[in-house]
Amino acid sequence: MTAARSAKRTLRVLFVFFTDPPRAFSSSVAALSPVVRAEGHESEALEVFRGYTIDDVAAHIDGLAPDVLALSCMTRDWPGAHALIDRQTTDATVVVGGYHASLAPREVAECAGVHAICLGEGERPMARLLDRLSRGEPPETSPGLWVRDAASDRGWDGDPPPADSEPDIAALPWWDYEVFGSVPEAIEAGINTFGPLIDGYLPTRAGRGCPFSCAYCSAPSWGKLGRFSEKSRRNTRPVAELCDELVSLRDRYRPEGFEFWDEHFPVDLKWLEKFAEVYPARVGLPFKVEMHPNAATRPRLTLLKKAGCSLFHCGIEAGDEAFRRDVLNRRTSDARLQAVFDDCRDLGLETSASLMTMLPGETREQMKATTALLHRLKPGSFMWSNFHPLPSTVLGEAGVAHWPGPARKTFSDYDQVKTSMPPAVSAQERAETFAELGALQHQLVQIAAKRAGKDGARPRARPIEVPVPMSAPTAALVRTLALPSPARAVAAAFEKGVLRLQVHHPSFGETEIRFAPLEGNAHFVRSDGFGLSYGGKEAPDALLELLRDLARRLRGTSLEALEKVYRDKPRASAPSEQ
Repeated sequence: MTAARSAKRTLRVLFVFFTDPPRAFSSSVAALSPVVRAEGHESEALEVFRGYTIDDVAAHIDGLAPDVLALSCMTRDWPGAHALIDRQTTDATVVVGGYHASLAPREVAECAGVHAICLGEGERPMARLLDRLSRGEPPETSPGLWVRDAASDRGWDGDPPPADSEPDIAALPWWDYEVFGSVPEAIEAGINTFGPLIDGYLPTRAGRGCPFSCAYCSAPSWGKLGRFSEKSRRNTRPVAELCDELVSLRDRYRPEGFEFWDEHFPVDLKWLEKFAEVYPARVGLPFKVEMHPNAATRPRLTLLKKAGCSLFHCGIEAGDEAFRRDVLNRRTSDARLQAVFDDCRDLGLETSASLMTMLPGETREQMKATTALLHRLKPGSFMWSNFHPLPSTVLGEAGVAHWPGPARKTFSDYDQVKTSMPPAVSAQERAETFAELGALQHQLVQIAAKRAGKDGARPRARPIEVPVPMSAPTAALVRTLALPSPARAVAAAFEKGVLRLQVHHPSFGETEIRFAPLEGNAHFVRSDGFGLSYGGKEAPDALLELLRDLARRLRGTSLEALEKVYRDKPRASAPSEQ
């Protein structure tokens, strides 16, 4: 006869998620919060912007005193999350999930404050974890949940377990939007991703998984972890069940429309045909989708338009066709991309695109090809980011020896990943590319805002910053800085009150030094009115000595004075590399 299980106590679960730019929504938290509530516990969410200081957030969490601290992390979030866990002093059980924890669990296990790691979808593992904790029982390793052995010095015993994804996506609970606070306020602030304008679209999803295998993307490994390709899995929500939820959301929160955050919007033609019939009749709000351009055939685009799609988004990633194919395993021709955007225009579908820069081995000429392709495709808007290698991806596994350690002062303040396949561009070429893309992005956003304003809408253009490219330093700036030989000022830029100086030295190559106000900026050494900093956690002795020398010699010189000599004309020619 087995003893009766102990009575359950109510737990306070605090979900922490990371955003940049700020956005009061996380699909991971929205998916897991209803599980917490269904188990009879309290669910809270804390958005952490990457510019926040780690100590302030750690103190805030300590004050909340949660029983369970659950962090959802992408790879770029983990250095900051690692530091946050190291610095928090609550007695909470710490569980980490998300893409990085799922695909690099051993790396996350090196953080001493982590008690459990969730692998893959977390609904079923989270329910088991909370059940044991609420009964005062220690959690156990089980499918989808890898638990540190607290009773011995063995730590993480054995290999990580397999994931435990729900076989039927329709059986998963509907997302919890209210865990983030007032939903109408979030809609008003804008939590949408696609398109040039901030609007009142509400995120949702119709399916999970992606059928493509791009070399930079985590989706293929995530799909294998969840075994989404097995015939026993249902990865697309039935149209009727999906519409039931969307009608409920429409009537409760009054959004302008819906934005599907699927890794890849469902492509099955029979499903799309039914969706195109049922969605307009039952839901009737505009919606946005993302789909691989190879799947965006004319018949599918036609069905999306019939259903009420207002914007089609796809990734173009890079402008050089051979580079896309051979490096990114993105087997989409320029002609195919052109056909997709032309079809969208012909059907009356708005478009947006995404791309990456600073890709492995990418040259300035290949970056120019990306800008040229954007001009030919003419998307209504685009967003771009710098390539970041990810675990369990072809490019990540091939190029990264180890991931960065914990962040320092803020969540974005950590050493960047060192890869064996860096882009083949100089700092000057990178700055030129960013300025070109930023200017085009800004132009498209402004065009869209003016067009929306003509229709009587209240357009809210996304804030787009056009980077200032570095250029050859003025002769006056060179004289003022008087860098000791063999250091040479190669390029400079002054924006937002900060002087950025690209310096070349035989000991450390090209490095950017920043002269910035003391308040609100990190600095290594300080002069009278500003601080000097450099990229990275450590620096060669020659660079540190150069910073100290500049701080000593520039005492009494203000940033305003440096800006004046920076803008002095004519500019000096950039010194030769010879």
